[in-house]
Amino acid sequence: MLNKKGFLISIILFSTILFTLSGCRMSKYGKLESNRDITQSFETYQVLPKHKYYYRGANSKPTVIVGINENYELNLPMWLPIDTESDNFRRLIDIVSLQGMGNNIRPWGFNIIGNNGDYVGVWYSAIRNAAVEINENRQIINLQPGTMVAVGDQRK
Repeated sequence: MLNKKGFLISIILFSTILFTLSGCRMSKYGKLESNRDITQSFETYQVLPKHKYYYRGANSKPTVIVGINENYELNLPMWLPIDTESDNFRRLIDIVSLQGMGNNIRPWGFNIIGNNGDYVGVWYSAIRNAAVEINENRQIINLQPGTMVAVGDQRK
């Protein structure tokens, strides 16, 4: 028979585990999912239908390029639209593609997935993590690149 202290510890432990697991399922943040096909589409300058493209960073040194599905709205001041019909589209991709030249860092493509598991768009960068937050009106209210740059080859 459990004494009071053991019973209390068991309840606290169980509650902590339950809270942690429910928090994982009910996260308000989305994620990036590695996708080799997205990498290839950027490297060959393919424009996905029904997507609007944006970049983040200076025009001379962008750090991330995204293509957002038309069902979502990206209206954050740090993200600048790209005219996919212009030479600037290829130039921006080329600059991002050169990130990490001379070392092991290689830009990679990802699907942007919302917290409910829905496809939101695509991501291309050597930065391989981001805070992705979308409100109930399908507005992207946070698309913040992480500070970590992965080193080595992406396998997926």
